[in-house]
Amino acid sequence: MSSQVVVLDPQKRERRRQILEAAKHVFAEAGYHGASIHAIIDRADIARGTFYLYFESKSAVFSSILDEAMEQLRRHMHRIDVVTADAPPPQVQLRAQVIAALEYVVKDRSLAMLLLSAGHTPDAEAAERLDQFFNEVRDLLRRAFESGQEIKLLRKVQPELLAAAMLGMIRGVVEHIITDPDPPTVEAVVDEILLVALRGVLA
Repeated sequence: MSSQVVVLDPQKRERRRQILEAAKHVFAEAGYHGASIHAIIDRADIARGTFYLYFESKSAVFSSILDEAMEQLRRHMHRIDVVTADAPPPQVQLRAQVIAALEYVVKDRSLAMLLLSAGHTPDAEAAERLDQFFNEVRDLLRRAFESGQEIKLLRKVQPELLAAAMLGMIRGVVEHIITDPDPPTVEAVVDEILLVALRGVLA
């Protein structure tokens, strides 16, 4: 069965974005269990019927937030170009990609707080969805390390193990950045991550 892609007109895309932004704030402030559709529509300043034109439930809007976050991360993290003659060195491309991905998360504080709620939410449905999200991130990292080995940027490593370790470090770094009253720059954080995490695996 083929899935039909629904293309929204600009006004509807903006309204959907408005609902998602409101929902992110509500989930970040109240947690998934404490969040309600009433709070979301109140924050978005829309009618209840309008909400249901775009999302069928609280879980649907929660999943959409995570789906969009994963789509953005996939856009930022892609295969390093070693074919194009004038492409930057692989290490430079890697640094740029990690900076872009980390900036995307920490600049959206509500999204960062929502992601950090993984492991703390009492709602089984939300916990399962967050686990799925982080499994996809771990898989993205694993494939990045496999690619790094193929192009000889990395020595032979255990991609699955390294991906799990890197994910744990990134989650800790995100929490530090959004809770520190005087956080370091994302560039400085990424340089430290690459130094600590990759120095032992770079070829």
